[in-house]
Amino acid sequence: MAESSLWATPIARSPIMFDGPHEVIDGWEVSTRTSESALTIADESHVTKVVVRATDGHPLSASMPPFGRTADVGAALHVGSAPGEWYLLARGATPESLIAALPLESTGEFASWVNVTHGRALMRVTGADTTRMLEKLCAVNLADTVSPNRAAFRTAIAGVNTDFIRDDRDGTLSYLIHCERSSGQYLFGVLIDAGLEFGIDPVGVAR
Repeated sequence: MAESSLWATPIARSPIMFDGPHEVIDGWEVSTRTSESALTIADESHVTKVVVRATDGHPLSASMPPFGRTADVGAALHVGSAPGEWYLLARGATPESLIAALPLESTGEFASWVNVTHGRALMRVTGADTTRMLEKLCAVNLADTVSPNRAAFRTAIAGVNTDFIRDDRDGTLSYLIHCERSSGQYLFGVLIDAGLEFGIDPVGVAR
């Protein structure tokens, strides 16, 4: 028997679990649960995630969004997560494809990247009441004048350090929330508890 037939294709699993139908998409077991609620929370931990860092003066900085802002680059989202640090996010991509076009090589300067897809949890809260819900948990001013669409920042929720990325969907208020994998299920539960009064409902990925 050939060695390749002895092993099943590995399936990646999110740290976040909730009831409902699941399917394997892009090698991940993901929820496909749907909801008609006006406020939803989705597990997007299957999205490919890369962290890129560069020293001051590296030419990479000129091609990336500034700290606290984001930019769409093809199918990827580039996030200025800290001075000299960026997140690259894209569904169904390989880490290598996300960094392929970046000017990482530079004489006298240093840049690096690491694939954190399986080490981080990612969730999305979407709906008109998103700000009201998150203001119960977050000390950052989420008013449009302070945290407009495309804003990115770091804050703590229930003791968990998170990256917040405002990424509105078709004109509807939406936030991506990024944290360490080990805190994913806990934070997902905290957000659902905070959103109960607004009718929050968990959903999966689109088919």
